[in-house]
Amino acid sequence: MELKNKIFHASSDDIFLNDRLGRKDNIENITRLLCNVTSPIVLSVNAPWGAGKTSFLKMLSASLSVSGRKTVYFSAWETDFADDPLLAFLGEMNLAIAPYLDGDKKKIKAWGNVKKAGAHILKRSVPVALKVATVGLIDADKLIEDESAKLAETLSKDLIDKYVEDKASITKFKDSVKSLTRTDVGEVENLYVFVDELDRCRPTYAIELLERIKHLLDVEGLVFVLALDKVQLAHSVKAVYGNEFDASGYLKRFIDIEYSLPGAPIGLFVDHLYDHFGFVGYFEAREKSHYTRGDGAALKRALAFFPVSSGMSLRTTEQLFARLNLILLMVKPNQFLYPLFLVFLLVVKESYSKEYLDFISEKSDGSSMIELLYRLMPGMSHELLYMRIDIESMIMASKFESNKAWFDKRMRDIKDTAEGIGNDIKLRTYYGDVWRSANDYSGSGFPVQKIISRIDMLDSFVFDQHA
Repeated sequence: MELKNKIFHASSDDIFLNDRLGRKDNIENITRLLCNVTSPIVLSVNAPWGAGKTSFLKMLSASLSVSGRKTVYFSAWETDFADDPLLAFLGEMNLAIAPYLDGDKKKIKAWGNVKKAGAHILKRSVPVALKVATVGLIDADKLIEDESAKLAETLSKDLIDKYVEDKASITKFKDSVKSLTRTDVGEVENLYVFVDELDRCRPTYAIELLERIKHLLDVEGLVFVLALDKVQLAHSVKAVYGNEFDASGYLKRFIDIEYSLPGAPIGLFVDHLYDHFGFVGYFEAREKSHYTRGDGAALKRALAFFPVSSGMSLRTTEQLFARLNLILLMVKPNQFLYPLFLVFLLVVKESYSKEYLDFISEKSDGSSMIELLYRLMPGMSHELLYMRIDIESMIMASKFESNKAWFDKRMRDIKDTAEGIGNDIKLRTYYGDVWRSANDYSGSGFPVQKIISRIDMLDSFVFDQHA
């Protein structure tokens, strides 16, 4: 079984081979749009954290490359260790753009001028960088001019030495970039620059990166595609510039067109993760035992249901699989797994920590957990009732030893309810099944503490946050 999901890769041989979210049509449409758009332009791909923006950008970049366009991919998150975003950006661009220079002396010279001109932008933007770095505590505009100049000189000296040796004007900077996007006959040949994961890097770093590269955003021949969580980024802007600051207006300075990434059918993603983590083979082995037969089907039903009902993002769903995978590796092939209850508790711990902590408290009852179960699983469909009966009865059985008084009262209440329902056979059957199932689980010594200890043991593991 795999321990983790692999980092997404979009191969030029088959761009959509690893597309698990059915986004081919969206990619192809936006590829055509970007191929026909007039530069300069900045497109933002907006979606919440963990909604699949990285995989979308990688497929879009690959699609443009296959169409014969020049692309550069920059991950803000992977470079937020750097002292200065512009230096990191130019450094990554330096690596990515090398194949496009291809011995062209004119373009090689132009790119050298771009790197040198970066020093001028660094010096001009020191007051902004200082304000961002201090999260608004220092008003750089009010610094004494001489002290500001000294600070700029001190900060710039070591940084500039890394990439450039001399200072150029912003005009020369832009002209040098323009020359990189011109053919031999002077026609514009767009360069598509993808800036990914602005919502994952340090908030101040994301803002400073936008401030640093804003001089590039309006250069003819450049098309920027920014992946971001607009809501989260707006919070970061306010944290730096104040709650009254117009964060939305600020972001519009950088973005010409905003594309909201459509929600993905999570069922496709769940199927992919189920196969990738090797769950199919794992549960085929368990089918050989009478006691563990059907565990795989029950687990798959739970995984298809709870991430949706609890509002999990794609990334959080992936982490749920990673945690579940570790537990499966701890369980012997002939041991009971209780898959529905296990997935339910993992989801509750992730998304409803208060209810989880209350439930695992030794003297608590199961009332709040059952209420949460009904909120997450409303309705009376056959499949939903099957899952809810099993989980509700296990919640009750979990309190058989630690809170017997509550367990006995709950059993009496359910029996009275079932007997007093009247002609609603479906509902009467439901409560009757809960009562019988809870009685069976409690009578066989339901191992709730063993299940909880495995779940809580996961806190000792660090899960990769990259998707």
